[in-house]
Amino acid sequence: MGSEDVEFLHSGLLSQIKKWGTKWSLWPVHLVTACCGVELAHAYACGYDAERIGSLNYGICRQTNLIIVEGAITRKMAKVLRITWEQMPNPKFVIVMGACGLKGGLFWNSYHMVRPSEVVPVDYFVPGCPPTPEALIRAIVQLQDKIITGEAKNSAEFKEVDLGKLLGVVKEAKPKKPPKSPKKVEPKPEIVIDKAKEVEWEFGQKLVEELQRELVGLFDSITITDVNRICIRVKPDKLLSVASTLADRFDHVKSVNVIDVPHENKFIVEYVLSSYSIKELMPVLINLATEIPRNDPKVPSLAGIFPSADYMEREMHELFGVWFEGNPWMGRNFLLSPDTPKCPLRKDFKLEEDKYVLEG
Repeated sequence: MGSEDVEFLHSGLLSQIKKWGTKWSLWPVHLVTACCGVELAHAYACGYDAERIGSLNYGICRQTNLIIVEGAITRKMAKVLRITWEQMPNPKFVIVMGACGLKGGLFWNSYHMVRPSEVVPVDYFVPGCPPTPEALIRAIVQLQDKIITGEAKNSAEFKEVDLGKLLGVVKEAKPKKPPKSPKKVEPKPEIVIDKAKEVEWEFGQKLVEELQRELVGLFDSITITDVNRICIRVKPDKLLSVASTLADRFDHVKSVNVIDVPHENKFIVEYVLSSYSIKELMPVLINLATEIPRNDPKVPSLAGIFPSADYMEREMHELFGVWFEGNPWMGRNFLLSPDTPKCPLRKDFKLEEDKYVLEG
């Protein structure tokens, strides 16, 4: 652990040499999980040149002695962080940068967040969203001071200032009340995925007419929702037939989405299709949508027709619990860590609430 490593550096006849060598050879392996990686790159680029203070980015954890955790750590990434830390030789240290690493940042109440300090011993935290390159360099300098002195110190102390007295503004004291939770739940949100839009798109009009002829008896509606956007609503039992017909021109799935509509006890499953092979169809996106009951969420898999749908169907299965019949991965863990709550993106999943404390 960090304290043991510092104690090791300060023990023995060669302690001065050990401290000096460690201070000027901090080679961090950086775990880039979020936007803080850009700030780290900035800190080590030519403008700030963090290498001049004895710190050099390195990519192999078994030959480094410092981890810089950049951003959010998820349940699944926590294992990677721990394994990386355990493979590093002693003495070793950890710096966490960014609000996500400190307390979760804007993902603070998400189902998948883990604080790095719960996974590995952390020597210094760099606050900010994002933190600045100067702040990261300051943390490295503070770690170097800890290596030499054996004491961990804050790099900045802030005094409390009464702005009213400072500015000469006196306000009457009012009783303080904790704010109410800002969250509001709309009992019956309007879910519209196929709202027609009048646009000047002659090619689209002709394409819709062609699709209506080709898919006669298979669809509920075909609607132009914008330029280069067409929505086709179908029943679940017609989904495979429609997808097979469209596959001649629209050869891949760009995304698979699930919309949870609990007040109507249904999921809306969307496949967004496009074409790589036909030039005039390349900008066109087809939203192929169907509705399934929420208490028995089963829908035919399109992975056999569009291989690109396979990965995304697995994601939607774990996040919403939708069963894509025919996809061999159903029922198996794929995306999420094994200890992740079941179906975390359903709207009935209970998120952590805000907690306010009234002091004074």
